[in-house]
Amino acid sequence: MHESLRAGDPVFFEELYSNYFEKLCVYLMSFTSDKNIIHDVVQDSFLYLWANRKKVVITTSMNGYLYRMVYNKLMDSFRKSTKKNDILLSYHKTFLDEVVQVERDVNEERLGKLNQCIEKLPKRCKDVFYQKKIKGIRSKEIASNLDISIKTVEAHMTKAYVLLRGCLKSEKSLI
Repeated sequence: MHESLRAGDPVFFEELYSNYFEKLCVYLMSFTSDKNIIHDVVQDSFLYLWANRKKVVITTSMNGYLYRMVYNKLMDSFRKSTKKNDILLSYHKTFLDEVVQVERDVNEERLGKLNQCIEKLPKRCKDVFYQKKIKGIRSKEIASNLDISIKTVEAHMTKAYVLLRGCLKSEKSLI
């Protein structure tokens, strides 16, 4: 049997292929359900066997050899796939880290511009804005703290928003 393979007998090889192809595919289904991988592994195994028929040393039965060969090729395929996936995951993580850093940088830049614009507000307007939006104090309490009316607090907030919008728009145009 081994001699027919070693001699390159195409009839023997075709019989071997037709007798074992489906059996080997069914065997590999116990390790993976991906039929494409299974067919590729079995095909590659037979191609390897034919290409290396003069060098192959079969110390067990042909049956045992074929099952062991497809199993080993499938495991090699899994290892290569895992290695490739690890590399892709590494690239993905690096890319995400860079995107997150850019986003942080952009946010820090925006916050910096907003702080610069807040600093440009008139003193009383800045005090009201700071107490209302940064400290979270209610308008009624701000009015009491600064000895102004609630309407004046609201007017300062409106003025702050208008000035901040204008300041931030002018900052964007400088970029």
